[in-house]
This record gives sequence, C-alpha cells and structure tokens, in this order.
Amino acid sequence: MKKTIAGCVLIATLAVAAPGARAGIVYLGLQGGVSQQKASLSGTTFDADTSFLYGVRAGVRVLSLAVELNYFQVAHNLTTGGLMVPTWSDREVDYSYLGVNVRWIILPLPIVNPYLTAGYGYYTADIHNIDKDKNGGFNIGAGVELMLGKRFSLLAEGKYHHVSLDIDAQKMKLGNFTLSGGLNVYF
Repeated sequence: MKKTIAGCVLIATLAVAAPGARAGIVYLGLQGGVSQQKASLSGTTFDADTSFLYGVRAGVRVLSLAVELNYFQVAHNLTTGGLMVPTWSDREVDYSYLGVNVRWIILPLPIVNPYLTAGYGYYTADIHNIDKDKNGGFNIGAGVELMLGKRFSLLAEGKYHHVSLDIDAQKMKLGNFTLSGGLNVYF
C-alpha cells in the first residue's frame, strides 16, 4: 500500500515538473459531503448514523483513466439499538480513510464525465475510551465530473466503503456509504 501511494505521488510530481507537461493531467481537490455509517458487532446492534465528512484528493488523469490519492475524515456516534450496552452506548467514532482509487471515465465528453471508481486503503476507527484500530478495506462507487473550462471541475460521487476492525478484542465491521461533492483544480 505504501509503495502504491509513493508511486502515485512520484507520478504526480514528475507530471508537474516535466518541461512542456500538458495541462490538465494532474489535479488537486477538496471534498465534502455526508457519510452514513452502519456498524456491526457480534451481539450488539447499532443504529445508522449520518455525519458530515471532509477531505482532499490528488490525482493523475490520462484519457479515460485517473489514479487518485484520497483522504477523508468523519466523526460518527455509536448508538445501540434494542438493549442498551453500557460499554458501547453513546460513543463517538473518529473515522478516516487514506487510500488509492482508480476512476474509469465511462463516457469522456467535453463537459460531463460520468465515471466508476474503486479503491483500497487504510481505514482508522478510534472509539473514544474503548479502542482504536486500522485495517485495509475497499470501496466502490460512481460519480460525475462537470468540467468548468480546462482548469476547474465540480464533481459528485457516491461510494460504499467496507472494513473489518479489531475493537476491544472483537471483530467490528464498518459499512459506510458516502455521498460527496467537490472541486478539482487541474494543472
């Protein structure tokens, strides 16, 4: 994973530094949106929680493929459903993702670019006063990018994230659906 991230950063740096590099290959962007998390733990049921997410992205786009480094962070609340479990009730989960995504632009048009995306990265969950763990997981999704000239674009995407973590010596599965929008600046 670290080699993949380092490779993406190297490619982006070379693309920017190369003399006569074509404009519009490398991009940096901001993202914000909502995240709906549904945690599961054997013997405990949690209610779904929706919170605001924020993050950044950097990528390299060539023709109809893009490889991007993506980071986001969100804070969710764990609320148990049914029987109250005092240890887990009303805890905050600081949840973040750092990974690499591949975007395939299905129909590259001059203004609108619908795409599919998939990625792998490290998810971290810190449940206050209980435990913290990080593990690799995957995500899949779809989106659309609206080009505003050659340098700027707006985008909207939905993704499903999945990871299993060891929290307090128990396997916790985190399913997370994100709906985000953002602004990219191409160089």
